[in-house]
Amino acid sequence: MRRIKYRDEEYLVHTRSGMRLIDALVEQGVPVTCDCDGQSHTTEQCLVQWPKDTAFLLTEPTEFERRQLGDRLEKGHRLACQALFK
Repeated sequence: MRRIKYRDEEYLVHTRSGMRLIDALVEQGVPVTCDCDGQSHTTEQCLVQWPKDTAFLLTEPTEFERRQLGDRLEKGHRLACQALFK
C-alpha cells in the first residue's frame, strides 16, 4: 500500500506495475476527478502530492507534466492521470 495526498487528505492505496495513479485512487474509492481522462491534458483536477522519498515508485514525469507543473514537481506534485507505477 502507498500513501497519497490528494486535496489535503491522505489515502492508502493498493498499486501494481503499469497502473496509472488515478486508477489506483479510484479503485480505493478516493473521490478523484479527471475530466481529461489522461488524454486532452486540460485540467489539473487530478493533481496529487506524492512523497518525494518514494518518487522512484513512479515513472518519470511526462513532458506535459514538466511543462504544466514546473517547479511543483520538485515538491512531489504529479498528475494522477499521467503517472504510472513502475
